[in-house]
Amino acid sequence: MISSNKKIFFLVIIILSISLFFKIYDLKNPISTNGIDEGIHLLQAKMMSRGYNYYDDLKGDQAPLALLTFSIFKGDVMSCRYISVFLFFISSLLIFFIAKKLGGHKAAIIALVIFSLDFTIHRESRLASLDLFSASLLCASSFFFLRYLDNNNLFSLSFTSLFLSLSLMTKIIPIFLAIFLSLFLILKIKKTMHIFIYFFLLLLPILPLFYFFSFNQLMEGILFNQMHRGIDWYSKLSILLFICPSFIYLYSIKKWDIKDKKILYILSWLLLLLIPIMIQGRTSQHHFAYVAYPLSILTGYSLVDLRKSKKIAFASFISFNIFLLSFLSLTAPTDISYDVANEVKMITNDNDFVISGNPIVNVLSNRLAPPNITNLAIYHYPPTQPSDIIYWLKKNETKVIVLYYHLNDMKEVKHFLQNSSQWKFYKRIEGRGQILFDGFIPKFSEDVYTIYAKQ
Repeated sequence: MISSNKKIFFLVIIILSISLFFKIYDLKNPISTNGIDEGIHLLQAKMMSRGYNYYDDLKGDQAPLALLTFSIFKGDVMSCRYISVFLFFISSLLIFFIAKKLGGHKAAIIALVIFSLDFTIHRESRLASLDLFSASLLCASSFFFLRYLDNNNLFSLSFTSLFLSLSLMTKIIPIFLAIFLSLFLILKIKKTMHIFIYFFLLLLPILPLFYFFSFNQLMEGILFNQMHRGIDWYSKLSILLFICPSFIYLYSIKKWDIKDKKILYILSWLLLLLIPIMIQGRTSQHHFAYVAYPLSILTGYSLVDLRKSKKIAFASFISFNIFLLSFLSLTAPTDISYDVANEVKMITNDNDFVISGNPIVNVLSNRLAPPNITNLAIYHYPPTQPSDIIYWLKKNETKVIVLYYHLNDMKEVKHFLQNSSQWKFYKRIEGRGQILFDGFIPKFSEDVYTIYAKQ
């Protein structure tokens, strides 16, 4: 007879193996992009590896830890995507053990299945994603904090603080949860040594950043630049796209018992991320990767007593998401940015600057961009003006420009190119793109890249 623990072990291995297969299958072609964010971050990481300052030179507007990590790999697309796959794998194990603490093995298995099939997590784990990077570190912090609630020892608290700090150094979104934990320790625990260790280890990982950046650079890049990105209320509807394939999360509402310290913490983990995500200027579907972690745990705990209605809902969730993930993964179109990058590489030299509306073209072609033209997102501060582009088009270092996305909408840039004796139309490449999410409407993009080369 096989013991119960061995059965659970084999079941976990099977779930993770199936999930990892869909994570790494044809990884070079993501089932869905996060706009041009991945390309922006990888290009910036690549340029950081060449000595450019993230904030002064590249006008970065995120916390720097993930970018510094990606820069170790010189922004290589596949290497950085495998980092996300690795973080997903570790997170899955942590989700299993957290849910096991709340509701035993059954809750842990259910939570693991839900997390593994979450569409948002699946999508982000196939990209070099800052959200998944930060959310995974936060999950590790939460794992140790829940252990701390059990054993009240400094070892668990130390790792809680360290991983929380690393998560904040990747993206600032968990700051409200950090404040909550600080108040919890001060007002509830009231142990001087514990409070000291928590704050000391929360701040300690931040200190090495001052080797790379000044305090003013960090404050302006991480905080102040985020306050000028405009508001898009329609984007809030992306929450419907998050809930639709993950409707099973609605069962988690039944277990909001704040008398239990662990449940209270997981609810705080959820709400202190969800509320800032919803009230910030623009809410994109990939932001909800943060809340999939606590929601999968709460839902696993809620479905332990699988009555008939819950069994039907759970079976429907599994069937729908296996179909969705397998269909999208197995039919993902070839990313034509590879073709564009090959063309760019053929007509440029290693030291030439290339301006591309999709910065992943720069990364794939191993060509840098002018330092202040690495972020061509629509919602970005300070915004890139047509005059910034034209300035670099007149410089001898810039040899190619690829019109795409926001860059394709700059009429002044198009007018300059069409009336310049130096710049000539080279090639137009188009094809079906990945599935995109605008508000609550999913659609496949029609990618069109227009290449101009300097004569």
